[in-house]
Amino acid sequence: MDPKYKNSYKVNKKELVSLSVYNVGFQKCEPLYQWGPGIRDHYLIHHILSGKGYYSVGGKVYALSTGDTFLVYPQTEITYYADEKDPWEYAWVGFNGSDAAIILNATDFSRDFPLIHQTPLSESIREHLLGIYEACGNDFMDSVEMTGRLYQTLALFMKHASNNEQYNSSSNYVQKGIAYISAFTAELCQSAGEGMLASAAVLAGKG
Repeated sequence: MDPKYKNSYKVNKKELVSLSVYNVGFQKCEPLYQWGPGIRDHYLIHHILSGKGYYSVGGKVYALSTGDTFLVYPQTEITYYADEKDPWEYAWVGFNGSDAAIILNATDFSRDFPLIHQTPLSESIREHLLGIYEACGNDFMDSVEMTGRLYQTLALFMKHASNNEQYNSSSNYVQKGIAYISAFTAELCQSAGEGMLASAAVLAGKG
């Protein structure tokens, strides 16, 4: 069995202005597998599940391993590639929107140091990223659910940020907003599901 794999989903319609998922997936790379040099038009978070790799940006090369996370900023030339002997496996999510910058400013990511070594809540981040992938789909409801799960994922990076005091007021505002949006998303998806079940029951009754 080939140990390499790639599961990914690319969103065709970005209907939510505040925050939209562009792509999501997870991959076990072959040795020296590389993306770039290139430029993205959106933010992109990679969380390393196992193995090692390297992230090159701004003339610097960062060595990364299991539990680390790196952020790609839009319109920034970057390259990242897997280690030759212990190639990495990672999960990722690409996104953009009017809320993206203010949320990321309340995390430990920065343009000067766009990564977090031994990311706190690493296992929860992995589960949330895979949860975004599991919610993927072409319907508007799918987009809403993916965005809701993305808000929850980004909140995890805020919880243990070292700059929490600096961004205390904005961080509290954003976290309250995330909590509200996540609750609303869950309620919306549940209501939509109940609505579809009700419609199916009505159609079944007419049959």
